[in-house]
Amino acid sequence: MFKTFKWAAVALPVLSLVFASACGSQPSHPNQLNAFDGATYDTLLLAHGALGSLQTSVATSYPKYAPLFNQASTAYSAAYTSYSAFRLTPSTQAEVSVAIGNLKVAIVALENAFQTDMRASTVAVAEIRARAKRLRTSAGQAGISVSDLLTELEIAAAVAQTIPQAGPYAQLAQIVIQSTSAALVAESVAVGQPIDLTQVQPVSAIQ
Repeated sequence: MFKTFKWAAVALPVLSLVFASACGSQPSHPNQLNAFDGATYDTLLLAHGALGSLQTSVATSYPKYAPLFNQASTAYSAAYTSYSAFRLTPSTQAEVSVAIGNLKVAIVALENAFQTDMRASTVAVAEIRARAKRLRTSAGQAGISVSDLLTELEIAAAVAQTIPQAGPYAQLAQIVIQSTSAALVAESVAVGQPIDLTQVQPVSAIQ
C-alpha cells in the first residue's frame, strides 16, 4: 500500500520514501477480480483525488490551465468507462491499460505546465526525474501501473517543494503539493475496502 507522509524539506529524500513505501505489498480489495482490477481501481482513486483537488483551484485561481485540466478530465472519463466495462467483461483488460496510459499522459501534461510556470529549476527537475528513474529501475518496476501514476504525482510534488515559499509562485506550488496529498489520501482510505465505482466517478470539466 502507498503510505501518506509529511512533506520533507528536501525533495530527493521524500522521493526515496515514496518508492520505499510503493515497493511494499499492496492489500487487495475483497471484491477485486484480479490484481490488475485492484491496481486499476487504486490508479483511478489517485487520479480522482488529484483532479478533484485541482478542479476548484484551476477554475477559481488559474483558469489558464482549464483546457489542460479538461483534457485530463476527458481522459479520466474514458478510463473510468473502460474500467467499468472491464469489471463486467474482464477480457477487455488491454483496452483499460491503454486508457490508463492516456490518463497518465494527460495528467503529466498538466503537471508539466505547472512546473514550467512555477519557473522550476531545470537542473532540479532533471535531478528529481533521474533519481526517480534510478529508484524505479532498482525496484524492478516497468510499464503502466498504479505506482507509475503515483511516481508522476510525487515527482510533481517534489519539484513544487523546491519553489521558495515566499516567492511569487508559492501558491501554484502549494496547489501542486495539495493535489498529490489529496491523491494519496483518496487512495489510502480505500485500503482493503471493496471496490466501489461511486468513489471514482468522472470529474466534471471546467466550464
